[in-house]
Amino acid sequence: MAREASSSSGVGVSPVDAATVDAGSGLGASPVVSVRDLRVTFVSRDRTVHAVNGVSFDLAAGEVLGILGESGSGKSVTLRALMRLLPVGQTRIEGAVRIAGRDLTRLAGKALADFRGRTIAMIFQEPMTALDPVYTIGAQIEETITRHEGLSHRAARARALELLDLVQIRSPARRLRAYPHEMSGGMRQRAMIALALSCRPSILLADEPTTALDVTVQIQIILLLRRLQRELGMAVIFVTHDVGVSVEIADRLAVMYAGRFVESGPTGAVIRRPRHPYTEGLLDSTVTTERGRRLPAIPGAPPDLRALPPGCAFAPRCAYAEERCTSDVPPEHRVAPDHTTRCVRVADGSLWTAAAP
Repeated sequence: MAREASSSSGVGVSPVDAATVDAGSGLGASPVVSVRDLRVTFVSRDRTVHAVNGVSFDLAAGEVLGILGESGSGKSVTLRALMRLLPVGQTRIEGAVRIAGRDLTRLAGKALADFRGRTIAMIFQEPMTALDPVYTIGAQIEETITRHEGLSHRAARARALELLDLVQIRSPARRLRAYPHEMSGGMRQRAMIALALSCRPSILLADEPTTALDVTVQIQIILLLRRLQRELGMAVIFVTHDVGVSVEIADRLAVMYAGRFVESGPTGAVIRRPRHPYTEGLLDSTVTTERGRRLPAIPGAPPDLRALPPGCAFAPRCAYAEERCTSDVPPEHRVAPDHTTRCVRVADGSLWTAAAP
């Protein structure tokens, strides 16, 4: 029923087993998601697009990883690769992806469909295109529950009612009978979250779930997701292009550009002391309450992923670039035990050697 959501929906009302979840961010636990050198290439007769170019990260139970970057940086493609939702025959996926101890690349057919609903779920950017317009919200949630947990329709309907109440939809019994077009944007997104939580997954992927909403509703959805993540003990990957949203929800932040993580670390450290020129540019171009301040913009545009420039992909837009920046792709450099960057000038100490004030 739910178009994209039927294969990705999952979670429920019960928290994950407390023995597997660290009380805070989950940093001390073994990773529930482990990605190594993930590469995604779209291939057609006309072009080859290198959308993701060597992404690696771990995600612990109960931890929230924010992926921040401009449109076209590969954020959504990364999430869809983790869900195996990319078009077959047109996509080449390389690298190692292990989720909840299982090798995602070896799953197929019914095993993959079962895995999506029970272990990992996804909230899509635009619920109006993810939800099926010809079925009620209640019917779509019920179908997901009966498909993955084998409950009766009566029990599934009771669960669906609990889920709508959990995501703070008013008059939940009436809304179960509503169609997607009969709900506001914010209410549809809450229904999408309820659908994703219907089978109690341990991992939730959120693909810019607040982008199409007004500011007031955005704040409500962010607070709701953070509360649910803490109550249910889920690991979450939250994709956004909004610096403010990432600060509110993420424990760790990965800044993505041209299909690579160019900086990654604890959110506070990345925001207070960025260690990549692209991160600095994103932070400088964020609207503040400071009056009379001219808002700087990052010059130029992101590179064409069909033909990435040699060396650092950000070099053509970087105010600190030198000739050596255009020769080789910068390797990952560790500026702190939990903070990495891909900048040769930071690595050799010629840029930002002094402590930030």
